[in-house]
Amino acid sequence: MTDIRIPLGGLYFSVRVAIICVRDGQLLANTEMGIGFWYLPGGALTTEETLEACAEREWREETGTPPGKLRLLGIVENFFGPAHRRQHEIGFYFRMDAPAELPDTAFTVLDNGNVTCEWIPLDEIQSRPVYPLIVRELLNGNNSAVQHIVNREDGH
Repeated sequence: MTDIRIPLGGLYFSVRVAIICVRDGQLLANTEMGIGFWYLPGGALTTEETLEACAEREWREETGTPPGKLRLLGIVENFFGPAHRRQHEIGFYFRMDAPAELPDTAFTVLDNGNVTCEWIPLDEIQSRPVYPLIVRELLNGNNSAVQHIVNREDGH
């Protein structure tokens, strides 16, 4: 199976699956030393893989814990990055309650020692910032409907 990440027409096109995991008013987000922003756990969809299977695989690879029940919150057309590295990403965002086995404190992502998962209070996700910047919009949306959002961000 191959990740769906393709250089295409002067930009990078990808299909990504991400997990919005919340516990006690906090969002689980990844960061790397010195980058100054956070992003949601998840990764590239591979060929021959369903969206839900991708979310479950990425969750296990990053946290080592079994995924909880997943519910699709939204499909986001993301356009971001500086002019010399523009990206067009189709993102599928799943909501999941935090499994009991998940640590309450920051931890290193299992499949990438340079990435740390940490809990960010929901009232800080705009100021810290967590990408994509529409995470709060996904969390506050109609829980019975899948949202479709077009999100354009300039560099980070």
